Amino acid sequence: MGMTSKERVSKAINHQEPDRVPVDLNPLYDFYVELKQFLKLEIEEKIGHNLAMEVIPHPDVLQRLGVDLTAVKLGSAKSASKKERADGLVEDDWGIVYKLVNQPGGGRYYEVVHSPLKNATLKDLQDYPWPVADLPGRGEGAELAAKRLFEDTDLAIMGRFGGAITETALYLLGMENWMERLAIEPEFIEALLTRISDVQIALDRIGLEATAKYLTIFKASGEDLGMQTGPMYSPKMFRSLFLPHFKRRFQAAREYLDAVNPGVKIMLHSCGSIRRFLPDLIEAGVDIIDPVQPHAAEMETAALKRDFGNRLTFHGAVDIQQVLPFGTEDEIDAEVKERITTLGFGGGYILAPAHNVQADVPPKNIVRMCEAVKKFGEYPLN
Repeated sequence: MGMTSKERVSKAINHQEPDRVPVDLNPLYDFYVELKQFLKLEIEEKIGHNLAMEVIPHPDVLQRLGVDLTAVKLGSAKSASKKERADGLVEDDWGIVYKLVNQPGGGRYYEVVHSPLKNATLKDLQDYPWPVADLPGRGEGAELAAKRLFEDTDLAIMGRFGGAITETALYLLGMENWMERLAIEPEFIEALLTRISDVQIALDRIGLEATAKYLTIFKASGEDLGMQTGPMYSPKMFRSLFLPHFKRRFQAAREYLDAVNPGVKIMLHSCGSIRRFLPDLIEAGVDIIDPVQPHAAEMETAALKRDFGNRLTFHGAVDIQQVLPFGTEDEIDAEVKERITTLGFGGGYILAPAHNVQADVPPKNIVRMCEAVKKFGEYPLN
């Protein structure tokens, strides 16, 4: 008899070989609707999504595909829900305003149209109405969802609670303003990141207090540090301005987890070319890195496994820029086999698309990806 999904994921993230390589999937709303139709699954569910349009799939969908992980998130407390404005825009808890935009290639995304701290001073940061994390009922929904999933399924559960630190700062300031002030106003940036970090760490703690005993992985949100062609920030800027806040966040989570459920591993999402940051992130407390964008500069999967495979678990790596949207069945098989071959030996790999699955990916290609894992991912690997 094969392992349960919890057992499979737990072995993999502890650098042991399970029965097969585990699989994960993080779809966006429009793709998820098409996927359910393709699978002919008539499930009564209210499909919720966040401002990134991410959806947590129904367990029946995951079971049909052979996916091993699900997620729980914090719902907004009643007094902190995002505001649907009369003009059709959406304002979040931070005061950032978004517009829902239809994309030419399919899918819809919330894009920032107002950055409330664009012209802020240090004094403005002191007076700004920062989100209040500890509101009544903030963790109740996550606790109920995690308990239900833990008792009713064999899925491994990932907790996702506080949001991003650097990307929240970017949205609060606007991209151009953010990049300029990083270079010329480090004191302002330090104060801004400290304020944001305080909120995100508080949200993490609420989520962990509600769910830690049920979790296998804690995902410390996402901090996109790379581009397709190289890192987005210099090593000096990363180490002086960002890393201390990341480390404080990871350590706060680790201390709580060690007291409650020490087997939980900490994951960080960071897109693009981030190889140069990996040693620092490992030292700061990251156990799992996602999404492993395989065709970004310096992100060759064989080299990543060789150099970091004894210290990191890799999550993702199946090309979503070309193969999953446009590939043939044979090309998808070859891609899955390549990622398993380069990342899977000795455990330490959870196969998934190298980012959220968007509307330009045909559902049949994701089904093919999952089938290919069953074909090529059984241990011992060939």
